[in-house]
Amino acid sequence: MFIKRKISLLLTTILCLMMLSACSPSKVEVEQSNLKHSEKTTSNSAGNSHYPLSFSIYDDAGKELQQTIDKEPKRIVVIGQGFAEWMIAFGEEERIAGLAYLDKSFSEYEEQIKQLPIMTDMWPSKESILELQPDLIISMSSAFQKERIGDISFWNKRGIPVLTGINYTTGRTIDSFFEDITNLGRVLNIEDQTNAFVDKQKEQISEIQKIAEQAKDKPNVLLLGMSGETTYYYGPSLCLIDEMIEGAGGEYIEVSKETYVEMSEESILSVNPDKIIITGFQKSDSEALINQYLRNPKLKNATAVKNGNVKVVEYTTAVRGSLGLADLYKDVAQYVHPELYRGE
Repeated sequence: MFIKRKISLLLTTILCLMMLSACSPSKVEVEQSNLKHSEKTTSNSAGNSHYPLSFSIYDDAGKELQQTIDKEPKRIVVIGQGFAEWMIAFGEEERIAGLAYLDKSFSEYEEQIKQLPIMTDMWPSKESILELQPDLIISMSSAFQKERIGDISFWNKRGIPVLTGINYTTGRTIDSFFEDITNLGRVLNIEDQTNAFVDKQKEQISEIQKIAEQAKDKPNVLLLGMSGETTYYYGPSLCLIDEMIEGAGGEYIEVSKETYVEMSEESILSVNPDKIIITGFQKSDSEALINQYLRNPKLKNATAVKNGNVKVVEYTTAVRGSLGLADLYKDVAQYVHPELYRGE
């Protein structure tokens, strides 16, 4: 029998600590540009007609709100290391006036992050943000709560617009990840670069999906996450990897209608997956995680365990989405249907 927990308890802790983690160790690849300042489009300096800019965001309750940026933002407070890494990858780190809520895990941008004006590695105070006189705040939607950095109206009343992203209330999908990237491009007036990135990612995903059409079967795949000694299942609305599994020719096992379910060995056996994917946080010991399943006597009769089909993937990209999305999509496809990729 499944042991269900309310999402407001453990999930909030896990997502807050993990979802803003360092992005995948893959740099943004856009043709004819490495997205550094020396190679950026000149639209920021010449295209003043881009502003004022009005756009829609969603708060943590899923309510749609309108925001307006009167002029090009040059002093941005960023809440969350993941957002900062997006800006570094697109060559926009000089706009960051303050960075807070850091993750301690591995990042290929570690040295660049150290050079940024770090406010705190936790939630910053309202006062510390106001002292920086920002013209924009970029953060995940769940940060805008009274007990964290204040709700969106608090900042709007002070003439500071916000850009939210990574909203789990409205549901996390690959399209919503691309929308976050696109919105960043609109707000910073670097749409040529962000659109090129999104188009390239979509092209790569389309190629993977075409290969998957050749599959002769549809393996059942179970996604499991781990927090300490606890094993849990993510509902499709809380991750992106369900779409990768389905797009790669697999069947994502929906354990429950609940968005978050704690899993026991009996729970795993009851769905008896053909393959298991475990979300490992950044540089987790993948071999150790896999062996927890392969060497667990209670799981010896599970099909995935008997056949050695247990794989660890990086948490951030699988759940929240990162700049290495298409790379993980292909990695998942090769795991779900290795026979389609022999010879590569």
